[in-house]
This record gives sequence, C-alpha cells and structure tokens, in this order.
Amino acid sequence: MKKCCLCGVDTEIVENEPYHYDESGLDVALFGITQYRCPDCGESYAAIPGLRKLNRFIGLHICKDRKALLKPDEIRFLRKDLGLKSKELARVLGVSPSTLSRWENGKKEIGEAYDRLLRSIYISSAFERSDLLICDGLINLFKEIPAKRNKITQPNAISLTPSEWLNNADEACFA
Repeated sequence: MKKCCLCGVDTEIVENEPYHYDESGLDVALFGITQYRCPDCGESYAAIPGLRKLNRFIGLHICKDRKALLKPDEIRFLRKDLGLKSKELARVLGVSPSTLSRWENGKKEIGEAYDRLLRSIYISSAFERSDLLICDGLINLFKEIPAKRNKITQPNAISLTPSEWLNNADEACFA
C-alpha cells in the first residue's frame, strides 16, 4: 500500500478511470494508468510510466495530426518540452519575446509561417533526441542566427574541399 504524501494515510488504488494529465497544460486523458487516491484528505496522484516518451508522443501528435494553427497551450507545451525558456524560443523563431508571449497567452494568433517553423523545429528536435540523427541540432543552428539581420553582400559561390564535407563530424546528420 502506498501512503498519502500529504497526510500519511494508506491510499486506495483507482482503476478503470481515465487520468486527466493536467500537468501537461493540455486536455489529455490517459487510460490504463495506475492512480492512487487518499480516502482521508482526497489527494490523488498517478504513476505515469515513460513520462518523457509520453510528452514526446503528445508533442508529435500536436505537430503532425492537428491541422489548425497551434493554440496558445500547444505552443507553451512544445516550448517547455523542447526545454526552452520563452526568450530562447523567441530567438530561435526570430521574433520578439513579447510576440511569443502574446501567442502563448492567446492575445495574438501565431501566423502560418511561424506555426510551420515551430512544428518543424519540434519534429526535428524529437528525432535528434531519439538518436536517429547525430548532429548539433536545429535549435542550436537557429540560436546562432541573429533575430534581426542586416542585408550584406556575400559571394554567390561556395568553395569546399572534400575534407570539409567528408571529415566534419558535426554534419553527420546530413550523411
């Protein structure tokens, strides 16, 4: 028997009830999860196996299966699962922190291009973190690009030697 973390009384096991995974910040119901409820104080909690994988599955579901523009709570969930602070994600996306805040608070709707960019970054990051790719990462790439860039004159030609693309371990994800 598990003890209640608040009052120390033996908890009851709750079966055959969906667990509302409010901790995600989304409307997610989990089935087949062992839940415990204290008969004394009413405190309840659940034992969720593979929490990291669960969050990744939810994030991929949002990015791949939801067809409408991302909702504020979905943007916040994706940011948190990426392990980024608001300012960091704003920099990655090339927007101001106040713009990201308005998206997350529902004061402004995310635009089509930024919606697609955030989904792409999340999906790419999910595959990188699953060891399917071994590279520095898309998030780090975007962090390196300044939010506001001046137009500069660059040469059109790109000059490379074989050793640059054959021996560069950082670019293994493109192999």
